[in-house]
Amino acid sequence: MSFIQAQIQDLASLAVGEIIGSNILYDSQDQVYGYIYFFNQGEVDKDNIQMEYVILDKNLNKVSNNTFIRKKYHRLLSQNYISCSLINNNELLLKFELNYKTLTFESYCIIYIKEKTISPDYWYKNGDIIEISKNKTEFNKQLKKVKYKGSIYVDRKHNAICIIERQETKKHLNKFIRYYNTKNELLWSYEYNPVQKINIFNTVAIENISQNNIYLLECNYNIYPLEYKIIALDPTNGKKKYEYIFENTRSKYNHTLISKEINNQLIICGSYSKFLKNSNFNLEKNLGFFKIVLDNNGKEIFKKYSQWNEFNKQIEIDKNGRVEKNFRLLPTSFYIFKDGTISILTEKYKPEKNGIWLPIPIIGEITQGVTKANRKTTDFILFSMDKDFNFKSVKTIQKELTKGYSHDYLFSQYIKNDTGIAFFFIDYLKSEKKWILGVNTIINGKIKEEKIPIYSKEDKYTIFPIKAKEGYIILNEYNEKEKYNQIRLEKINF
Repeated sequence: MSFIQAQIQDLASLAVGEIIGSNILYDSQDQVYGYIYFFNQGEVDKDNIQMEYVILDKNLNKVSNNTFIRKKYHRLLSQNYISCSLINNNELLLKFELNYKTLTFESYCIIYIKEKTISPDYWYKNGDIIEISKNKTEFNKQLKKVKYKGSIYVDRKHNAICIIERQETKKHLNKFIRYYNTKNELLWSYEYNPVQKINIFNTVAIENISQNNIYLLECNYNIYPLEYKIIALDPTNGKKKYEYIFENTRSKYNHTLISKEINNQLIICGSYSKFLKNSNFNLEKNLGFFKIVLDNNGKEIFKKYSQWNEFNKQIEIDKNGRVEKNFRLLPTSFYIFKDGTISILTEKYKPEKNGIWLPIPIIGEITQGVTKANRKTTDFILFSMDKDFNFKSVKTIQKELTKGYSHDYLFSQYIKNDTGIAFFFIDYLKSEKKWILGVNTIINGKIKEEKIPIYSKEDKYTIFPIKAKEGYIILNEYNEKEKYNQIRLEKINF
């Protein structure tokens, strides 16, 4: 396979200034809408910085740009750009992290694309969204007596802003989820921590959001975690539709958790290990994979756990998920398809003597618990399961042995109306001294594997891939010293 070049955009000439941030923009269906780049154009005066944003559509055509001013406030406060999200197809929510002495909090502002205007900066303080004052004296007053602040989440499905309340000093006092429209009008509140005692309290995280539900993962603590529940909220009013006990002290297993709503059913899957109190999933004792299905009322209608011996006809693996030369199978991604089938991508992984698998909170990313240094990874192993979670096939995707900090897996995207997936990885062929882009697809159960050489006309340039619209990939080629920064939209034949 080779690329079919479609479009080129020179980022270095898009605007004056230094690129300080960028984001892929997604629409309400989680499809690539376009890209946004932010340029720092320097100080306007001692108190203000001028910035410019440039928006590209999914074909890399420039569709909008504008300059705006960011307040510096004072030297004790630092501002870090976090992300940018598309809402309503016309509003962009920019999220920042602000640090002032010992206080760290999130703020946001909204860019209106068609109008080319930008809102003031806002943050959540003590139960309300307030505008950040541009007056230094007033702003210093705002930073005092902060009891509650908020973690900001964008709900693209419902064009809303979800804020999880965080207590500044004691996490057991966290209490509410607040749900706002983009006019900062409160739509509803959900109380998730009514007890609020030092040793007995609840924490909550957003698991995923569908058109029909907001799914939360709630953990009940009595000094240590006692129970994990999946809670479905009605996005129109914040009322609880149901709760499902996922894991508690009477469970047989500790789990990781991935979920997706399909046809009004919540499909849950992940890995599992033997239950240990006050612990989490243990990769060293990985027993296999599981699948649970809940109906629209939260009733469990399917539950099945696989074991490694089910795969022995196609792969040699022991009861704890170890393959040849003592490599573990590290779960990298779970792909849940429209017909209820599931594919699980794992990577052969081995820690060095001082490389360890850290306990993973159940609400965390399934790959984040691995220490990045002093480890080895090699081939991907792809497991395919039918809709009844029976074993279908195992495929090995070969790649070079990697050591240290690097991570070969790049990203994935659902294709063909959620009947397929495309996932990408990067590989360096040492013998040939060249980089390879691995492009793999699963469409209607059929697996296709391609490897494409990626190279630059100049060895001094660096190339890295970026997610693009379906059937394409973007290659970003740059050299910071020469101020060369170009992106190319390349067509891939799935």
